[in-house]
Amino acid sequence: MAEGRSLKEQNAWLIRAAMVGHFLAFVWVTTEPIGLLSADRATLTNQLEAFAAPGTAALGLIVIASLLLLGFIPPIWRDRIMHWRWKDPLPGSRAFSKIGPAAANVDMRKLRTEHGAFPRAGDKQNALFYSIYRSHREDVGVLDAHGRYLAARDIGTITALLSVTLPWLAWWATEELVKSAIYGASLLVIYALCVVASKNYSLRMVQNVLAAASSA
Repeated sequence: MAEGRSLKEQNAWLIRAAMVGHFLAFVWVTTEPIGLLSADRATLTNQLEAFAAPGTAALGLIVIASLLLLGFIPPIWRDRIMHWRWKDPLPGSRAFSKIGPAAANVDMRKLRTEHGAFPRAGDKQNALFYSIYRSHREDVGVLDAHGRYLAARDIGTITALLSVTLPWLAWWATEELVKSAIYGASLLVIYALCVVASKNYSLRMVQNVLAAASSA
């Protein structure tokens, strides 16, 4: 799968929104939330808008933090974290052995006629899939599924990293084991949801590429 610059730019606001959400959740856990609950809706909205407004120091720190977190994990490791596969984690590695044959809108016979016998090795399948993807990456269905996959993958990766550190920091800050454990479990649930979403979007992307190629 290729990661186009435009897709990264389109997903940037989602990554920042996820980071803001993680920051607010950590503040909620480690501080007394009575002040937030007692604040009227207009005041709370204004505070959040001021916090997330472009050019603010808080947003700058969030952007830097997201860049560092994602830069710390190479793309192949993000795919491994989200797909729970060490070898050939990308779904393109199973495009012609599992994903394509299971899709009703993919004409595998036509693809075989155009590209010859399908490889069995995962890396070879992914290489063939990528060559087909390059011709259809601008299709609306492919762009949509690919962008959503990248967003879910990166947000899930960030959440996985934070779930290892933030619960311990919350315990250190509050000395409340139960609250910190619940917080950690919540992060794991969010990560699990991102895993499901990223897998579904990646499968949809592969199916859309193969469907577009077989109907061209």
